[in-house]
Parts: sequence; structure tokens; C-alpha cells
Amino acid sequence: MLIHDFLTAVNGDKLDKTCLIHGKRRLTYGELIARSNDLACRLAGRIAKGDAVLVQVADPVEQLVYFFAIIKAGGACVLLDAAASPDMVAAVVERHGLQLHIDEAFELPAVTSQLPDIYPHDIFLGAFSSGSTGSPKLIWRDHQSWSSAFEAQGQVFGLDGSDTLYFTGSLVYTGNLNACMQMLDAGGTVAIAASRMPRAWAHELIGCGATAIYMVPANYRRLLQAIEAPLAQITAISSAGAKLDQNTVRQMLQYFPQARITEYYGASELGHISYQTAAELLENPGSVGKAFPGVTVTIADDIIWVESPYLAPEYRPKASIGDLGWLGDNGCLYLQGRVQGLINSGGVKVVPEQVEGVLLQCPGIVEAAVGGIDDPVRGQVVCAWLVKNRPELTSREVLAFCRSRMFAHCCPKKIIFIDSMPLTTGGKIDKRQLKVDKKAQGDFYAQS
Repeated sequence: MLIHDFLTAVNGDKLDKTCLIHGKRRLTYGELIARSNDLACRLAGRIAKGDAVLVQVADPVEQLVYFFAIIKAGGACVLLDAAASPDMVAAVVERHGLQLHIDEAFELPAVTSQLPDIYPHDIFLGAFSSGSTGSPKLIWRDHQSWSSAFEAQGQVFGLDGSDTLYFTGSLVYTGNLNACMQMLDAGGTVAIAASRMPRAWAHELIGCGATAIYMVPANYRRLLQAIEAPLAQITAISSAGAKLDQNTVRQMLQYFPQARITEYYGASELGHISYQTAAELLENPGSVGKAFPGVTVTIADDIIWVESPYLAPEYRPKASIGDLGWLGDNGCLYLQGRVQGLINSGGVKVVPEQVEGVLLQCPGIVEAAVGGIDDPVRGQVVCAWLVKNRPELTSREVLAFCRSRMFAHCCPKKIIFIDSMPLTTGGKIDKRQLKVDKKAQGDFYAQS
């Protein structure tokens, strides 16, 4: 199956159905088909089949139209944040041999050309690996590795063509793009947040008639602080990109009482790996659930290996991205962090995600990020960046809470309170930015 196959199957009344909402703008399936077909025929004269095309526009409606047009013209679309610096753009174009750069100033060719034949094994997308900053890595995707997951996604997340799926952030983030494609393939409607403010999200959810939500945990925590009353019209919620903590899940159950809440674990390189419901998460808080349909998970030397039809072509038939974990007797997968993310403090290994999980249980803390910072004696020490909703909460109280629940070597040696977390394009906490932000340094150094 091809990513854009559903566009050729749309006919009759469905042509007038809204497929995309962004603020006050609405695009029907018929308009999406007409615009993407026109652009595809114009682009076909500028690119050869298999050429990679960089798209750097801010408007998600235009992103989506160009995305389909490039695919139909036989190219591979690479979506890049519109705010990326010229130096980053030049580096990406040179490193990956991109043949065309489409930005706000791009002028479309006037002449149209015939469209090529497209096959399931053709590359259609160059996706930046999850959480990339600095020097992004591109993961090349073919049609079959994405489209083969759509049916399972609909079943696992409880989504179908009657739903309106709301999400925040850019289509540059592969989680958003994948959720968008699955919803359009099902014949539903996609609503993209037009604001970065959580209070606006709460109003948009009602205004666009959303029945489903997809976000990363950091954004769910922001949304929950802005919601004033339960939203009973939401029937499906999915979360990925980081681990959901139990406090957030309990709040989600309170504010979305009719929703089927699903957390899934995946990666740009590997696709969907495992999933679990809210009830399963509360029962097994350290787990990321059982294998996604069609996926086989194995453990070798504490490293997670995945076999599935959703792997990117260069990672087949079996691959790992270096995540550490183990399989429980209940068949559930448990994560222990990533090999390159471990904090080595005097020879003792600390898993940041485990420390973050404890910190998020501390009353008054709404967001937490943990990483290693250089130390002349230990090599690295554990540092925690925290956002609090209790102004009176002190670093010493946080440290006391941690010491009551963790070994001493896991407790933060440095605790820094900040007003908000810096985020990557995909809405994940940008730990690299935290480490270079000099304004946030020196709030407290906890004695061991």
C-alpha cells in the first residue's frame, strides 16, 4: 500500500469532508487532492524519481500539501523546522544530497509533467530521528514500512474514520506525521494546534469537535493544568515520545473519563514497538507494555532488539537503537534508559528516566528532566531540572524526597528550578539546551 493511496480512493460525498483543521482554516479531501495533484505535476519536471526534497515552510497545511505532492512526483520528502538556521539547512542539504529546497520564497514551475509510477518499496520520507538537535540524523522510510502499521494503529488506539484527531507541534516530528497519515488513511479529520498555549488547546479541542488526542507526555501535563472541566467527548488518547508517569495518567482518567488511553513506545528507526492501556500502566508503572501487533521483541545483553514489518529499510530484518530493557514474566517490556544516555558517576551507572520517574511523584513538581553534567572528581554527577507549581518548594525538600525513595548515588547532586522546559520540534524536553543554558546554572548543589 502507498501512503497516498487513500487520496485516489476518495470520491462522492467524502470529497467535501474536512480532512484538516488549523485555526480558522479548513481543507477538504477534495481540496487536498486537487492541490497536491497540481503541485505534483509541476514538481515532476524539477525532480527525478527518488530525489530527496527539503521542505521548510511554517504552515502545516502547506507542509501537508507539499508532502503529498512530492511523493506523487516520485520524490522523498524531508520536512525541516521553518526556524532552522541557514547553517543547519546547508549542512542537511550537503550531508544528505538533497536535490531541491522548498521554502517560503520557492517559485513553482509553470510547466507540468507526467507523474511516475510509485511502488511500495519506494522511499517517500526522510525523517529526522526522534529528539534530534544539533546535527540531525535522517531515517529513510519506504511506503510499506509506514502504511503496514495503519490498521493495527486504528485497532490499538481505538480510532476510525469518524474521529477528529487533535495534536500539537509540527509535522516535522515523525510521531505527529505518522498519526496524521493514519487518521487521513482512515478517512477521519486531523486538527493541528494553532497556538503554543495550553489554554488555547483546551478551547480548540472543543471548538474543532475533537474526539481523539495525540501528544507527548510533557504537553499532556501542560494541557491538564489548563483544562477547567472534564471533556467527555474525547474517546481516544494516545501518548508517545517519553514515559507517562502515574500522576499524569490519573489526571487523564479524571479529565477524559470516556477516553481509551494508550501509551506506546517506538522510535523513528523502528516504528511502533509496544503499547499498554492506562489500567495496565497503573498496574505495571515501569512497563511500556506488550509488543505491538506484528512485532517481536527480544533482549540480548540487556539491549532491546526488534523484528517487525515497521522497520525502516536500512534496519531490516532486526535492529536496536541501543535502548536497555528487560522482559517480565507477564510479557511486558521494561525500559532502563538508553546506552548513550546513562550517567556515569564515579563508575556507577544511573538511568535518567528512573530518576525522573521518582521526581515526578514529588508533590509540587510538574515537569522533570535529568542528565549528567561534568564533575572534576566523579566525571559526571546527576543534575535535575525541575518545573514546580508550589513556589515554596525548596531544593532541600526535593532532595529529602529523593533520598527516601532512591539509592544515594541516584539522587540529584544539582537541582535547578526553571520556569519552563525547552522543547524540541517534536515537543520533547531538549536536554542539550538545558545543559548549555547558563542562566539556569548554580541554583543549588546538594551535598552527598
